[in-house]
Amino acid sequence: MRVLLLTTHLNIGGIGTYTVSLAKALKSKKVDVYVASSGGVLVAELVASGISHITMDISTKNELSPKVFKGCRELCRIVRRLDINIIHAQTRVTQVLGFFVAKLCNIGFVTTCHGFFRKNIGRILLPAWGERVIAISEAVQAQLDDAFKVDKKKIALIYNGIDVQRFIRDCSEEEKDAVRNKYNIKKDCLVLGSISRFTPDKGHDVLLYGLVEILKKNPKTQLVLTGDGKEYEKITDLISYLKLEDNVVLIKPKINTFNILSVIDIFMFAPKRKEGLGIVLLEALAAGKPVVATNVGGISTVIENGVNGFLVEPCKHKGLVEPVMRLAEDRELYKRISQAGREIVLKRFSIDGMVDKVYSLYEDILSERKK
Repeated sequence: MRVLLLTTHLNIGGIGTYTVSLAKALKSKKVDVYVASSGGVLVAELVASGISHITMDISTKNELSPKVFKGCRELCRIVRRLDINIIHAQTRVTQVLGFFVAKLCNIGFVTTCHGFFRKNIGRILLPAWGERVIAISEAVQAQLDDAFKVDKKKIALIYNGIDVQRFIRDCSEEEKDAVRNKYNIKKDCLVLGSISRFTPDKGHDVLLYGLVEILKKNPKTQLVLTGDGKEYEKITDLISYLKLEDNVVLIKPKINTFNILSVIDIFMFAPKRKEGLGIVLLEALAAGKPVVATNVGGISTVIENGVNGFLVEPCKHKGLVEPVMRLAEDRELYKRISQAGREIVLKRFSIDGMVDKVYSLYEDILSERKK
């Protein structure tokens, strides 16, 4: 089996992490796997794992960009040269690119929907879902069915998976102190943390307003925000406006999130309107961190309120206070929630479980094409 994973870029984030993790897991199953993208910081991790990366100029958000049609000819040559039999696309742009290449080269075509899509004319005229479309959560699956009328037989519900062993180990105090010293995180504070891109939907402003309320209950609290993006300056301005400079730590995106998670007491995940599932959410749970998250999209696929985390209403910053303070003040509750969070990831969201299902899906497509 020769598979080409196709994505717009390999920068730090959910899709990049998914693509690299899937590629490495497929390689461990003896699949000849290649990755094509416009590049990014995660390419180094691929190459270090012995996986070939093919650089293409497809860095665009426009599915009708000239880059897509130029890339079509280039990718056809690559597919034929490498004797690829399945293309697996990860973004809307690469869905369109992969659709045309799969047709021209007569090979299998799979897509993964990592989130939610607007129902626009492009989606109607050129769906490009593939012979199979992977939905990463029930919420994504429902949108494909309800909004886009994708054939239910084509939709495969396969949850995101992570390499749990990377996050399940406990750091020594010396290791934690090194991280704290590097980023000026105080040891005697309640440390809240979030790892996500700085975009309007991720709710960083909600977390900051929530921090203002939490500080009234516990003045020794810090909020660690790890990420980057187009809203970064707006968030830094809001930090100044709310006079939170002494209580907020900003850290640029990191390939290794485990070090940051090791010094966080409670993980905060506050998307406002939509979230497919959230790989970083799974990483935090695997690291033994209790989670307070907004009840949107596929988050409830992972978090059961009061059992392995807490769910709150989106955009309601005052709703963050009560679960945070309960976890901060009740050590038995903290331990119980942390343990349950780790167990759910081990049981339902491991990379091994995910890759087995994806591999089986590939086999089904190849079998159908032979017939």
